[in-house]
Amino acid sequence: MKRKLLFTPLLMALAIFIAGCENPFNNNDEVQLDAQELELFSSDLETDLGLTGTSANILRSALNRHGNGGRWNEDPGFLWKLAAELHEKLSDEEKTKIFTRMKRMKEHGKDDKGNGARGHDKGKDDAGAFRAIHSVLTDEQKAAFDEIMKDFRTQMATIHESAKAGEMTKEEAGEAMKTLNESLKEAINNLLTDEQKAELEQMKEEREANRKEFSEALEAAKIEALGLTDEQLAALKVAKAETKTSVEALKTKVDSGEMTRKEAGEAMKEIWKTDKQKSFEILTEAQIEIMKIHSYLQMRWHHRHGPRGGDGDGRGGRGG
Repeated sequence: MKRKLLFTPLLMALAIFIAGCENPFNNNDEVQLDAQELELFSSDLETDLGLTGTSANILRSALNRHGNGGRWNEDPGFLWKLAAELHEKLSDEEKTKIFTRMKRMKEHGKDDKGNGARGHDKGKDDAGAFRAIHSVLTDEQKAAFDEIMKDFRTQMATIHESAKAGEMTKEEAGEAMKTLNESLKEAINNLLTDEQKAELEQMKEEREANRKEFSEALEAAKIEALGLTDEQLAALKVAKAETKTSVEALKTKVDSGEMTRKEAGEAMKEIWKTDKQKSFEILTEAQIEIMKIHSYLQMRWHHRHGPRGGDGDGRGGRGG
């Protein structure tokens, strides 16, 4: 009888051990993430794509692996590495969900390559430049600088209201803003001493060096994630040069008055469409899918954190 009583608990313990994840007392199945930002990002993606169980843990494990122990902002290629691994490990059905979600986001004007995103990046660059200027000013200069900026914002609001009311065309508003920006630069330049200008120039050079370093690391991560061959890289380089030539020709037509900004905007859409088509002809289906996954991850990341540095990160947010 004693043997039977002892044997029963042993069987129960063994059953629980074999069941493993089925153990009702085991709450440690979910992969834990190293940083709150990654936890929030993972939660967004899991909800957005309906990932649960094994699929959610694939995502979480990849985030841990490429999140650099919570120091994801130190790796320019974070999202490219994540995209490549998800492409490899997610099911076709789950990847289709990503592509469908991407299409829906673009249809609602949330594509990060749109004008809004570029405007946002420029705004970040301007804000960074103004912070740098403010950091070298004396208290007296800061008061004058604040007045300059206050006057600039007042005039800018007037231009926007005039354009909104139909009192001036978009082209006229654009020219007015161009003149206003030039006046702002002149006012700030007159405020600064030669020593301050030299200090700001050095700071600018350091920022540009950091941005270049970041861009090069980002490009290297992209090449590795996509597995681009030398032949593909050469073909993409030619396509990029052709697009650049087309854009410059378009700009020349606008500057000469041969084409309006509105017409140029429509022509630009065709240029980007052609550029995209050329790229897709060079890349394999798998590479295109990785790019789509990366674009989706980048949009979701930007939605929560804002663009990653100069590309996302000059060095700031994270987009990779």
